[in-house]
Amino acid sequence: MAMDELKITGKLSLNDQLLNRNKKTAGPSFEERLKGAIKEVNDLHHTSDQAIEKVIRGEMGIHEGMIAIQEADTSLRLLAQVRTKVMAAYNEIMHMQF
Repeated sequence: MAMDELKITGKLSLNDQLLNRNKKTAGPSFEERLKGAIKEVNDLHHTSDQAIEKVIRGEMGIHEGMIAIQEADTSLRLLAQVRTKVMAAYNEIMHMQF
């Protein structure tokens, strides 16, 4: 009788149920976060392009335009650093021996 109980417990796989429950409440995935970050960087660059045009037309001060450009530049540099770290981690995982 004890063997039958073990087989049933193995089939139920309570660990899988717990993992599925955690996946639903975990929040955004890495892919979603990365896509969001890329979209945000792209939006900042569009904003800085618009700011440059406004500065040229005289609709915006040079200081505000430079701030928009600097924000876009900083966000792009940060994204590049994240990409470098992710690629380094990926390469390290690929070189692991199992």
